[in-house]
Amino acid sequence: MTAPDPPAPLPKLAVIAREAGVSVATVSKALNGRSDVSQHTRRLVAEVLERRGYPRQRVRPTRGSMVDVMLQGLDSPYALAILGGVEDAAWRLGVDLIVSAVVGRTKNGQPPPAWLDRISARDSAGVLLVRTSPTATQRAWLADHGIPAVVVDPRRKPPPGLSVVAASNRDGAREATAHLIALGHTRIAIMTGRPGVPCAIDRLAGYREAMAAAGLAIDPRWEVCGYFQRDAALTATRELLAADRPTAVFACSDAMAVGVYQALSEHGLRVPDDVSVVGFDDSWAAAHVTPALTTVRQPWPDLGSVALTALLTGEAPQRVELPTTLVMRSSTAAA
Repeated sequence: MTAPDPPAPLPKLAVIAREAGVSVATVSKALNGRSDVSQHTRRLVAEVLERRGYPRQRVRPTRGSMVDVMLQGLDSPYALAILGGVEDAAWRLGVDLIVSAVVGRTKNGQPPPAWLDRISARDSAGVLLVRTSPTATQRAWLADHGIPAVVVDPRRKPPPGLSVVAASNRDGAREATAHLIALGHTRIAIMTGRPGVPCAIDRLAGYREAMAAAGLAIDPRWEVCGYFQRDAALTATRELLAADRPTAVFACSDAMAVGVYQALSEHGLRVPDDVSVVGFDDSWAAAHVTPALTTVRQPWPDLGSVALTALLTGEAPQRVELPTTLVMRSSTAAA
């Protein structure tokens, strides 16, 4: 008896998205069976797959039915939110996950060498690296062994050739700054993240682009570093207020925004009456500080879902960026 022909390879997400007239993130949601995708959109995606000889939505990896997930730490709510999206997609796509954590302080948050030994002992369909990046040597080992890898929200610049799924940090920062400009603010400071971190670089770039587009001068004293930490942001804001006080602050993380709040309170300044504040991340704290923080929401679960889907479909884009959303609360007001 002749074995049936295998199904055609699933087209790349970007190809499906273009032909269906939707975003890459929407295609990933449709493939994963997400309830927030309309029947019309599901039908558009299904029609593209049928035209290309792949009528089924279920994705099967070309290697084993197991995916390795390397997670940066167990105490990061953001990494855990990404992992939640990975788990949801894995359940829908019919693969098992093996989750390992980078525990302790490794160089630049990179995985320890021993993790490759563990992967080589099992038939892994691929590797997701959540908020951590492999070294160039580790990247070469994965390539030599034919194991695909995708980096999700990297804290350090990954070696060349790796696929990356991240939020559109630059666009989010540009929108946050433009929101303050639209309220009439012209003296806008930025509390930047740790130097060298890709998202910190992109958010600073987005701030500068919005300021330049509005024809506003950037005072070097208004670009201060809070290292993504509340206490560092508290100290930096104290120094900022000792100079020429801005009327608004864009903090590149909610944790730093909390430090900005504390420093402003120490100086007898009110948010937003005296100084407007915008954060980034939409963490739990954003909705629970007083006043509630206007911030940029990151699509944490979708990052994990899109990354796993791209890994299993064999798509290897250099970079996929998912859109952020500006969440309006009470911490901003007219200048």
